[in-house]
Amino acid sequence: MLAGCSQPAAPSATDTTATREESAVASLKTQFKPVITGIDAKGTTLDIFVDAELMSEMDGPVEQAMEDQALKRWRDTWKFNNPGKHATLHVRFRNYFGEDVFSESAKV
Repeated sequence: MLAGCSQPAAPSATDTTATREESAVASLKTQFKPVITGIDAKGTTLDIFVDAELMSEMDGPVEQAMEDQALKRWRDTWKFNNPGKHATLHVRFRNYFGEDVFSESAKV
């Protein structure tokens, strides 16, 4: 039986950036627990997975604050990781089925 040792593949720059971006907005998940159940950053889009029922039970100002913070943190994080670049960023709050509950865009 042949056994070989190999080094694990180095993470690509895209994987590393996505990890940093998700880490930067992860505090939203803690702050708005249990409404936010997951976060996924890809390219210019941040998907925030939510329990739509719990989100609908939030007070209006609290829900608005969550949406505003998500877009601001995503914009700040993306700009930091992509200095000098311009894009239209998207934040989508999605339910268990992957349907958009809320979405917002911002240009940087």
